[in-house]
Amino acid sequence: MPDSPAIEAQAHALLSKLTLEQKIELLGGVDNMYTRPMPAIDLPRFKMSDASVGVRTWGPTTAYASGASLAASWDIDLSRKIGEALGRDARARNVNFLLGPGVNIARSPLDGRNFEYLSEDPFLNAAMVVPFIEGVQSQGVIATVKHYALNDQEFNRHNASADIDERTMREIYLPAFEAAVTKAHVDAVMNSYNLVNGVHATQNDILNLKVLKGEWGFEGVLMSDWDATYDGVASVNNGLDLEMPSPKFMNAKNLVPAVQAGQVKESTIDEHLLRLFRTELRYGFTTRPQFDPADSTYSFADRAVALQGALESITLLKNDGNLL
Repeated sequence: MPDSPAIEAQAHALLSKLTLEQKIELLGGVDNMYTRPMPAIDLPRFKMSDASVGVRTWGPTTAYASGASLAASWDIDLSRKIGEALGRDARARNVNFLLGPGVNIARSPLDGRNFEYLSEDPFLNAAMVVPFIEGVQSQGVIATVKHYALNDQEFNRHNASADIDERTMREIYLPAFEAAVTKAHVDAVMNSYNLVNGVHATQNDILNLKVLKGEWGFEGVLMSDWDATYDGVASVNNGLDLEMPSPKFMNAKNLVPAVQAGQVKESTIDEHLLRLFRTELRYGFTTRPQFDPADSTYSFADRAVALQGALESITLLKNDGNLL
């Protein structure tokens, strides 16, 4: 559902019933793959799943074309079909948040996660990611575009800094994220592990506040990658809405004294929770079951989509002039 005065009023009503400590408690996940429940406002926990080539966290699942294979098809209609199939597979497993797609640029052939992403071409990535996200979210599942941003290697990923000028960042590394937000209206974004120009992504005000939530008008949930938070005060002040998988830094021990000392405004914490509440309410998570018995755990129809993705990903190269 789109945002509405009714959703806004309901989100504020939930917020008004919480103490500061309860608000802070909701800023972190629980049990590795869930948002935290809050019995005081009858808020259940919501389930997440990784999405490298399928809904992979919760047992055996159909494997679809990986990001690299999907990009090799150059087929936006196929991208939409795979997104829809993943959404149905998520609903069959009671999953609310699908932690994909990944759209990082294939900058280095040594990046062990390139198979998850799309390609080295920002235009192609932006074109393919929009129908994919629309497909997932059309099934009542939140897509999560990741890893924001410049997460183009895995070696020393907690400490490596991607140092870059603004033009290169905007022309090569951000277009797929921008399309995901401004065209596909993705409802969740996942920050990356690395630093960008010396500042960790999860506390990077330029990435999170200026660009994502400012220029692009992102209205959903910005979550950390798993254990990619490094400073609770800096993260909460610079745009991070949800620390996953648990509140190691954005917790009462760190944030209550910070609020009392004036380092963090309670209104800042409120805005993070309102984003969570609005998003969950838009999808009806509090009023309908996420599990849909109409969706088969091993759908024969979606196996055909998986096969189509495999076939269309096959690429023939012609070695003219020994170019290869």
